[in-house]
Amino acid sequence: MPAIQRFLGLLEAGPRDSSCVFNPWSDHDERDRAPRRATPGLRIENMQAYLEARHASARVMLLGEAPSHRGCRFTGIPFCSEVELLHKRALVAKRPLALTSREGDAKPMSERSAAIIWDEIERAGCAREVVLWNAFPWHPYRAPAAAGEATVGPCGPASNRKPRLPEVDQGRGILQAMLACFTHPLAIHAVGKVAEDALRRWDETPCAGYVRHPSMGGESRFRAQFREQVVGRL
Repeated sequence: MPAIQRFLGLLEAGPRDSSCVFNPWSDHDERDRAPRRATPGLRIENMQAYLEARHASARVMLLGEAPSHRGCRFTGIPFCSEVELLHKRALVAKRPLALTSREGDAKPMSERSAAIIWDEIERAGCAREVVLWNAFPWHPYRAPAAAGEATVGPCGPASNRKPRLPEVDQGRGILQAMLACFTHPLAIHAVGKVAEDALRRWDETPCAGYVRHPSMGGESRFRAQFREQVVGRL
């Protein structure tokens, strides 16, 4: 599928400015399993399998903010941790997927937002109709203390930060390339304010609705809005 290959190539190429950004599809570090250099390629294969499983059936996209350091960073699939690859594999793709974290076999990476979203997807029986993506495709993290910036809390690649506006706007063309991977047009629902603001600026991709992000106390509202706005329209 040429569209999928073109899209994956854009992901691998990464953002224009890679400072304080981890690219799951080309970067690796000490948290990856050996051989580390092979892990970005495994994450590309995971993403390819995820897209191919939805190529002709997807109808809806949930567009979030950016990958987290415990989810897409290790799986290559947005809003998806290694726990989902293990326990919901048949929902994620049609073929086995790879774990890439150093301790994935004994203690796979988990992410609360991913668990909530996939729980709702499984409950609704719509795994092949929903596509998960982010306004900024790569993982933004807080500058390490050595960089001289004042930080409070975790920093470096094992942290998360809100993507900057210029970073988010780099996701505009990537989103169009992703939409070209599917047979049917997708109704795009923003998950969180960053995605909602991005879609407001991107005239070619209208926002079909807003869904509260499940993190930071938003679980109950996400579940209710997902069932009403997304599942109710499939």
